[in-house]
Amino acid sequence: MHESTWKRLSLSVTAVALLAGVAACGGGEKGDKAASGASAKAEKQPAAGVSVEAVNAAFKKTQAAKSAKFEMTMKMPGLGDQPLTVRSSGVMSWDPTAVDQRMTGLPGKDGAPAESHSLTIGTATYTDMGEEGAAKNDGKRWMKVDLAAMAKESGNDSKGLQQLLGGGQGQSQDPAKQMALLKASPNVKLVGEETVGGKKAQHYKGTLTAEEAVKSNQSLDGLGEKDRQELLDTIKQAGITQYDMDVWLDSGDLPVKLVMNMDTAKGRMEISETLTDYGTPVSVQAPPADQTVDLLERLKKMKETGDTPSLPS
Repeated sequence: MHESTWKRLSLSVTAVALLAGVAACGGGEKGDKAASGASAKAEKQPAAGVSVEAVNAAFKKTQAAKSAKFEMTMKMPGLGDQPLTVRSSGVMSWDPTAVDQRMTGLPGKDGAPAESHSLTIGTATYTDMGEEGAAKNDGKRWMKVDLAAMAKESGNDSKGLQQLLGGGQGQSQDPAKQMALLKASPNVKLVGEETVGGKKAQHYKGTLTAEEAVKSNQSLDGLGEKDRQELLDTIKQAGITQYDMDVWLDSGDLPVKLVMNMDTAKGRMEISETLTDYGTPVSVQAPPADQTVDLLERLKKMKETGDTPSLPS
């Protein structure tokens, strides 16, 4: 695999990581009607500064909470005319980064597990490939993916890039990082009081352009200007120009729901996440090494033999 291929792979997964990092925090106009069947608009809209202060306070409290249980639904363009809906649930910690989740709806070949189990510890994510996957990998059923290590292997020495990729799934579901992006929106406003999961919550919304999302993501602070522009170009090539973000805050100023909608060249992408049990204990252990396949090591072997993996378009 040529160095330029590694570089393109690195930037492609960076774009995905950035989208995921923004993804769970914005969205639709309908609130939580499907979940609660009830909502109420505020009689008066507060000044913009009040909304910003509320989101800032929620960001600080979310940072301090460090962990929560979550449920996430992601709808995106699939193959042909059939949209893809992926659901996940589990527990996560964002200080330190750790996620234990199960997912359904992922596309897979016959024999692939209907439910996928993945573990994230720091910069690495381990995915259970099931019995069929184990049979094809000498009995090893777990696939390890460390995107930060992949960025480093690509020859990109940008600490910002490696930090962004290193967050992996932890960053994509970290509500504190998501709140940080929302508070960077230039037009945060209060929509009103609504019901989420049977409880009253204040609904705030805002938007970010692709440029604003890249600029406000602190994980990219160490990224060079050239790589930053390439990343932005990759996002725009996907047809994404704006993120619509919504958050619902409970009486303790913690986010109980985060939603994002974005239009892509292949169709609309919608992500919704609900959060409960802040401060819940999270203990995630890596699978045994003799049951794990390291994707990076496999790619290195492909590089040595001159093989090139297919890259996202």
